[in-house]
Amino acid sequence: METWRLLDLEYPDAPSNLALEEALARHVGSGKSPPTLRLWRNRRAAVIGENQRVSQELHLDACQELGVEVVRRFTGGGAVYHDLGNLNYSICTPKPSSSNMDFQQGIFKRALECVIACLRTLGLEASRAPVNAVLIRGRKVSGGAGAIRWRAIFCHGSILVSTDLDLLWRILRQDQPPTTGRFVESKRLPVTSIERELGREVPLEHVKEAMKDAFMQSYNADLVPGRATDQELREVPALVEEKYGSDKWNLRM
Repeated sequence: METWRLLDLEYPDAPSNLALEEALARHVGSGKSPPTLRLWRNRRAAVIGENQRVSQELHLDACQELGVEVVRRFTGGGAVYHDLGNLNYSICTPKPSSSNMDFQQGIFKRALECVIACLRTLGLEASRAPVNAVLIRGRKVSGGAGAIRWRAIFCHGSILVSTDLDLLWRILRQDQPPTTGRFVESKRLPVTSIERELGREVPLEHVKEAMKDAFMQSYNADLVPGRATDQELREVPALVEEKYGSDKWNLRM
């Protein structure tokens, strides 16, 4: 059984939360930090994949009107909406020098299995669907994205617990304009939330506990609550300034 750091840490702004994701990947990949499971939330934010075109994915006028931050992450995948009704998870482990593609893809697959097991604990049956989505009765409740970079295998995703689904569709474009093949297009699916499916309020802490239990079983891991290192935290403001808080990065496509 491998020991993993449990990091329950979030910033009040989306650029800092995304900057911490990169700092974690860099430090775990270099061996300066242990394998890490992070649980966190964003305030209102539209988060797009590294290779997506902003105007293709988002209603930027609605984002501005509603005070929704637009941030580009360093992983692939599609556009998502975050608010405090989302629970986000991040899984980061060093990339072994001898690992093959099956091993790497297994890390990503187990992340989705964690979400499915978490939902089962809460009384919901779910299934995987392309690409990296988790569905309940044909509706998307979670999606994930990942990258292999900086000698780390990194994957993260969001679980819709009590998200404002009406606002979600005011932000994300359903009528995506045609674009060239160099951009990654989101696959739009009907969405739902844990609370909508259960018909009652679900404390976020209950979802966190279910996710932690599912993670320990799926990854055969011992989770130890920990803190971000001083080095990791020092990198966050610099990454916000040069990248995640910059239009040059966030709106570059």
